[in-house]
Formats: sequence, structure tokens, C-alpha cells
Amino acid sequence: METELIFLGIAAFLAATLIPVSSEIIFTGYLALGYSKIYCLIIASLGNCLGTSVNYVIGMAGLIAARKYLRFAPSTESKLQTLNQRYGTWALLFAWVPVVGDPLTVLAGVTRTRWWKFVLIVFGGRIVRYLFILYLFQESSSP
Repeated sequence: METELIFLGIAAFLAATLIPVSSEIIFTGYLALGYSKIYCLIIASLGNCLGTSVNYVIGMAGLIAARKYLRFAPSTESKLQTLNQRYGTWALLFAWVPVVGDPLTVLAGVTRTRWWKFVLIVFGGRIVRYLFILYLFQESSSP
């Protein structure tokens, strides 16, 4: 039964990238079907966190490609770094928000946000989001 949770992990991974997938609906669907709450939470969180990591790497690679092929101006890069220093880390607090959060994780890679800060804020936010959904599910399904 738990091997079927692979689809949940894949959906959560894709949802964390720029591909429009609603992992929240799939997550609650698995819960409604009676799958282990803890397994669902772990698999969805792992998939989602891996997806945000891919976004970060894409952002890093995107900066390298922009420098090489698009002749990304050093002044533009400097402006991005200034914005990142002012708001970047704090903006990652919203990385769990659907639609808005995924581009923020790419931008974190572009601006080379420190990995440990990225992991702490983004992974933490994503896991808390699934915990909140699990809480809401339990509250709505209890008699």
C-alpha cells in the first residue's frame, strides 16, 4: 500500500517546480483514502523539498547561462544582489505560497542565497504547510 505513495511524492515534487500541479489536493486525497498520515506527510514533504531544491539549482544555472548567452549585465546582477540582501531571505518566508513561492525559490538560486538559509526557511515552510493541511483534514473528518 505504501509503494503507491510514490505518486504523491512525484506530484509534490512537480508542484514545487514551475509545473502547475496541486499537491495539496492529491495529499488530502491520499489522506481521505486512508493512507498513513505520517507516511503521506513525509513523502509529500520530501518530494516538495526536493522540487524546491531543483528550482534553486535551476536559478544558479540560469544565472550562469544568462551571463554567458544573454550577456547579463553586471549592473543587473548587482541590482538583484542588492534586492536579495534587502528582501531575499525574508521573501523566502512566502515560498510556501502557491504560484508565488516557486519563482522565489528560483530567484534564491539566481541570487545565490546561502543554502542553509534556503533549506531552513523554504523546507520549514513547506513542511509546516503540509502539517497545517493535515490538521485541517483531521478537524474536518473528526465527528
